[in-house]
Amino acid sequence: MINFDLFGHPILPPVLNLRIPYMGSKNKIAPQLLTEMLKIKPRAKYFYDLFGGGASMSLTALQCGLTVFYNEKQTSLVNFLQYIINRIKNKERGNFGLFPDDFYKFITRNDFNILKKENSIKGQFARICYSFGNNQCDYLFGDIEELKHLAHNIVVFENKEELNKFNEKFKSNIILSSKKTINERRLDFKVQIIACKNRFDLEQLQQLQQLQQLQQLERLVRLERLEQLHISNLDFRNVKIETPLEETIIYLDPPYRNTGKYIEKNTLTAEIDDYFLSLPYSSFMSEYDAPFQCIFEIKKQSLLNNSNLEKRKIVIEKLFINKLF
Repeated sequence: MINFDLFGHPILPPVLNLRIPYMGSKNKIAPQLLTEMLKIKPRAKYFYDLFGGGASMSLTALQCGLTVFYNEKQTSLVNFLQYIINRIKNKERGNFGLFPDDFYKFITRNDFNILKKENSIKGQFARICYSFGNNQCDYLFGDIEELKHLAHNIVVFENKEELNKFNEKFKSNIILSSKKTINERRLDFKVQIIACKNRFDLEQLQQLQQLQQLQQLERLVRLERLEQLHISNLDFRNVKIETPLEETIIYLDPPYRNTGKYIEKNTLTAEIDDYFLSLPYSSFMSEYDAPFQCIFEIKKQSLLNNSNLEKRKIVIEKLFINKLF
């Protein structure tokens, strides 16, 4: 149950940042968005996430005690989420963590270009962890790929031969970490890199500190805390919504108009707008700009140029309710 303060404002419990890495993810602002929806729908018990994507909003609502219906039209993404849930339920693990051992091998550009075309769990894993800006299309690394490959093998597999190559190449004195988990070793590696930063140019230093593919993997591993969702793989218009009006939040986070490139553009903007207006429920939509009443604005960093932290673009995310201006 959601608690409220003396002024009737919702008080969300502490939530974990759980999600599948995904283009346009709301992971950093999900609690704020949910809080604004609950101000208008304080009796809410049910949350419908019609363009579920990486499930940031669904998993936030779930941790707040709402019954959550996650829907996503991209079949491979839904299958991947269900695959994770099934492995958790069945207590299946590889030697390195939640996923099979093969998933922990570094995926090269050539591997990625093959895997991204596959309608498979491994293909979806590659599109999530190794795509630029989580766009599921473009490979994450440019000229730095060889360096990332070395660092990956040092951190994940504790490979001494690769460590020797790395130290010889950069005249550094990095040592293998004694930490148990991949994420702990990644953080330990980052500390060592910073300590000998004069050995690297600025781009190398930034890239070695980030190790983006391992950060994406860590986000997926955290889904081991995942509880059961009601999952569907439908066009948003075909999701059955039969819960009480005052107890239901319907949330739409469609591909934003005039921006980005998603792996599936499954609807036209006009059709989404018409559906949004036709709903008998007070419903909410995330967008940069839409012809509806805006109830909340928040600044957010765009991740589409995440190779250079200094140049990240600040965008204004808006939350709309299904009422015309």
